[in-house]
Amino acid sequence: MLYEIPRYRTSGERHLLVELGESVSLEANFRAIALSRALEASAGLGAKGIKAIIDTQPSFTTVLIEYNPHLLTQEGLKQLCGHHLSQLAQGEQIKLESRLIEIPVAYNDRWCRACFEDYCKTIKPIEDNLELICRVNGLETVEALIHYHSSIEWWVGTVGFIAGLPVLMPLDPSFKLRAPKYDPPRTWTPSGTVALGGGFTAIYPMVTPDGYQMLGRTPLTLFDPQSDQAPFEESPVLISVGDRVKFVPISEARFEEIEREIKAGTYQYSISAAQSVSLGELQQPLPLAA
Repeated sequence: MLYEIPRYRTSGERHLLVELGESVSLEANFRAIALSRALEASAGLGAKGIKAIIDTQPSFTTVLIEYNPHLLTQEGLKQLCGHHLSQLAQGEQIKLESRLIEIPVAYNDRWCRACFEDYCKTIKPIEDNLELICRVNGLETVEALIHYHSSIEWWVGTVGFIAGLPVLMPLDPSFKLRAPKYDPPRTWTPSGTVALGGGFTAIYPMVTPDGYQMLGRTPLTLFDPQSDQAPFEESPVLISVGDRVKFVPISEARFEEIEREIKAGTYQYSISAAQSVSLGELQQPLPLAA
């Protein structure tokens, strides 16, 4: 549910949290991203080139704003947020610039299986990740799960927790895939792991503790703060808020081949140019299983 009037939470001397709703939805996230982009476009510059709005971080139902209190009061910022929200289109008509990025994934790979086996030996025995997801969602085979997960486009609702980590929601409103989290969490997860928790998919840019069920692994670099080569010329993160992701199943042999191509600088990332899209245009029916 979206709030009729946004709720504002003071988050320190230089930050304001804007809450747009109480439950996660694509509509709430579209509004959060649209507000974030509108604020950054109207950040304004002080006499010495100092921005009044320094940064924004949209998430599923919120926007965290860092601002300069010497140039903009909190009350002024609230009024600015209210103005931009009043100018947004309603529901499915909100338009955002969005890229489509293909992410190759070696599903049911040996690296995630090794992590799973280590957990079973050192923490406690648990059900195989992919078999658990199949059981919970009524899918008969791991192959059916892989086809299902990779058959739609996913929406990047937020990026964070650790640098470059995208959390994605399915764009297809009929798509239903859920998974419980590890309890307790793993102490490590392979870099590049694609995992499912609740109804969200996350991709891990580096080795990190986590509790999502592991689906597979991508060889792509997701976070590179030192590179000035494509696709990291303008940002150290590969996947940004408002991007769309299409997972492409690959073999472990192709995984290792892509790793070598990335190291040699010859790999061609599949990233479309940004285009203006609305939620109504993006929410397409799920393709029928082959």
